[in-house]
Amino acid sequence: MIHHVEVQVLVLLLVAAFVGMGARRFRLPYTLALVVAGLALGFLDLGVLSDVELNADLLLLLLLPALLFEAAFHIDFTEFRRNLGTIFMLAVPGVLVAGGVTAVLLYFGLGSTGLVADFGWREALLFASVLAATDPVSVLALFRQLGVPKRLYLIVEGESLLNDGVAVVVFVIVTTVYGVGGAHGAETPDSLTAYSLQTFLRMGGGGILIGVALGGAFSVLTRQVDDHLIETTLTAVLAYGSFLIAEQLHCSGVLSTVFAGIVAGSYGARVGMSHSTRNAVVDFWEFAAFIANSFIFLLVGLELEPVELLHGGVAIVIAFIATVLARGTYVYAAIPLVGRLTTTPLPASWRHVLVWGGLRGSLSMVLILTLPTSFPGRGMLVTLVFGVVGLSLFVQGLSMAPLLRKLGLLVGENRHHEYDRARATLIMSRYALDELAELEGHGLIESGVAARLRRHYESQTSKAEAQARELVSNVDLSAQTAEALERLIAAERVGLRAAQHAELLDDVTAEALSVELAKRLALLDERPGGTEAELAEILGQALGPDSERAKPVE
Repeated sequence: MIHHVEVQVLVLLLVAAFVGMGARRFRLPYTLALVVAGLALGFLDLGVLSDVELNADLLLLLLLPALLFEAAFHIDFTEFRRNLGTIFMLAVPGVLVAGGVTAVLLYFGLGSTGLVADFGWREALLFASVLAATDPVSVLALFRQLGVPKRLYLIVEGESLLNDGVAVVVFVIVTTVYGVGGAHGAETPDSLTAYSLQTFLRMGGGGILIGVALGGAFSVLTRQVDDHLIETTLTAVLAYGSFLIAEQLHCSGVLSTVFAGIVAGSYGARVGMSHSTRNAVVDFWEFAAFIANSFIFLLVGLELEPVELLHGGVAIVIAFIATVLARGTYVYAAIPLVGRLTTTPLPASWRHVLVWGGLRGSLSMVLILTLPTSFPGRGMLVTLVFGVVGLSLFVQGLSMAPLLRKLGLLVGENRHHEYDRARATLIMSRYALDELAELEGHGLIESGVAARLRRHYESQTSKAEAQARELVSNVDLSAQTAEALERLIAAERVGLRAAQHAELLDDVTAEALSVELAKRLALLDERPGGTEAELAEILGQALGPDSERAKPVE
């Protein structure tokens, strides 16, 4: 017997597939195309989708863990740790400060002016708390498509992973303080400061510890088996189990899932998974994230009510401007300070991307929907939040590519695809030869079979090397040199620490060398995504005055 919900799922999957095909064909942002498709479905008023809604249980318990785990699993932990200071400042103080500024701007822009009736500090703080988290899924997809500096991509992604959990904690605190549906069994506190600090530490720190512990247990467990089906199943258990266990213990399920994914991807997959298993796990989570994204953005489109949004248009525009101004205030003030405190400051042009790329998304919509229906300002807040999310997706999402192009950050637009293909083939063949040596060493294949396969891959390696040498004269190698130099400078820093531990130099000399390395890294981060001459000039400075300037291989 076919049930109503099964038909709904099939319809949404079919729409997602067709939208994906159309977006790929016409090179449109996939997530924005899904929102438009959801709006169109709402106008068509299909009976089968009439009772479909974006609710907390659907997003938080089914869709969100898949998105969080998939993104966290692919995080480069070395780069994440290197940029943790910047990510932390954006995801924790950034959420708190931007949320506070947003509340102030809204109170005076909507409440004290009388533009929105009965809009006081309570409504302003509730609005600011649900819109505190960024959800730049559309921007990250665009980053992958067009090509931006890897560090910029990592910072935007890392911030979005962490600030979801921070925003949920802030929302719990605000709703509990005002007695409008406190979560996690909390009661109205006697001391606001003590309660806020305790809740923040318990939910945030507890979620992180649970995620790291479960990710570590997963890593140990995967070393005991070598079956891609079992290990893929274990990753699903880890993703959803870490979320549910943390929530059951009144901690942040979001942060728990994120850190479980980071540990599983950066450590567990490396020490406990074969190449074939890791490919299977990556394919599974890529599909799961595609389905989750498709459902979320289709449901966002279905939830948007154009008529209601038009009626509140002026207030929505003011609220949208307030959120952007609040984020801009913090980013432009805090990022230069972070640069002084870290060894790798961000280029000035990246601040514009961090401000404009801070889109709001589905988490904000779901959090506002969790307010009880008896709350008198619920309808007004729902309209405001949905409107700001819609404006954010379309205005910021559609204008991001021109902004990146104007700032010269589209490093992928000038790629030489034939050379890239030859290099990729060379790398793939060498990985295959390493795997072949391991198979032969463990006695899993006969020496005759191994010799035949080795000849094939060695031949493929030789052809790829020859093709790369033939094409290299037409390729700008400055970007490749810069990326390699970043890793070599990181190795120099390890050597510097070793020299310090061995007491081969005093603290003054060590500090001077550390500052010099930091300046060279900063030069590399400031490199534009533009011409070969610009890159070569910066690389020459980063390599030092006595070195040969970066130039194409002749």
